[in-house]
Amino acid sequence: EENNTWHLLQTNDDLNGSPQDYRRPLETWKLAGSVQSQVSPESVFSEMHGFGLKNPATVFTWVAVPATGFHRTVLPNETWAQAEILAETGTATLAKTFLAPRRAVKV
Repeated sequence: EENNTWHLLQTNDDLNGSPQDYRRPLETWKLAGSVQSQVSPESVFSEMHGFGLKNPATVFTWVAVPATGFHRTVLPNETWAQAEILAETGTATLAKTFLAPRRAVKV
């Protein structure tokens, strides 16, 4: 059977094992009704900060688009817009929240 999965959902349990809580099954069900063309980094963030995935133990939310190299780290007390401004201005606070940019090395 062909695998047409276009997303990666990573919770704090192993994908090849049983889920440790409701988050992965709930979000997998919600994503099954989504079409890839409907998804943007902002919509992913909204989903991650909505009912089902975000919980009081969330330390940060990281959204990435591997095909483009885009990534954004958002702290629990920030909104997407606040993180976007920080990313554009390169403030010292932002520099403390994630690793410096890296480039893949061709071997």
